[in-house]
Amino acid sequence: MYRILIVEDEISITDTLKKRLGKYGYECHAIEDFKKVLDVFQEIEPHLVIMDINLPYFDGYYWSRKIRQISTCPIMILSARMSELDQIYGIENGADDFITKPFVMDVVVAKINGQIRRSYGEYAKTAERRLLHVGNTTLNLDTVRLSTPRQEEVLTVKELQLCHMFFEACPNVVTRQQLLSVIWDEEGFVEENTLTVNIKRLRKKLENVQSSLELKTIRGIGYQLMEKDT
Repeated sequence: MYRILIVEDEISITDTLKKRLGKYGYECHAIEDFKKVLDVFQEIEPHLVIMDINLPYFDGYYWSRKIRQISTCPIMILSARMSELDQIYGIENGADDFITKPFVMDVVVAKINGQIRRSYGEYAKTAERRLLHVGNTTLNLDTVRLSTPRQEEVLTVKELQLCHMFFEACPNVVTRQQLLSVIWDEEGFVEENTLTVNIKRLRKKLENVQSSLELKTIRGIGYQLMEKDT
């Protein structure tokens, strides 16, 4: 039986979710002490987390980041916040989906079923060997990890998308426009500085895992993943 952790401080919503998801065979656990979300997560080891943003003590962004440091478990944000910025911030802090309140329960159930199938069901089985290797470094598209025999780093969603492009293109140059068009749906929406910040973070993670690779800036064009000069 798949376990779902509900991090929601509105009791009526929690009860509704537990009742409906229980009918689909899910084992639901609700947070009672909002200072101990991570402790409960580690105790229950859920297959999926439903996360509100507005919570006592720490918000849902904080707890999503904490969970993402130790797990690739799907996180679905359920929030009354509706702005595009909130949705972007949620995804960049580790969430896999963002549903706004008021929500349609059938949509929530369908999305949960989809996340479970992709992560643990028939779709996951077809993706078991999605590993990319360049130099001494491996990118695991399923566990969202960048690793070498010495170290391992968990990537954010944006870092994974960028890293995927660089690994597939290596040693060719990837233009900034190509990166922007793939990691964001609308090219005009994101500022170029946001891409620069994500590239900086990815470079730091390559250093942290002691990779033999580096991301070189090709002035006026883009970036190139290649072996460091020896």
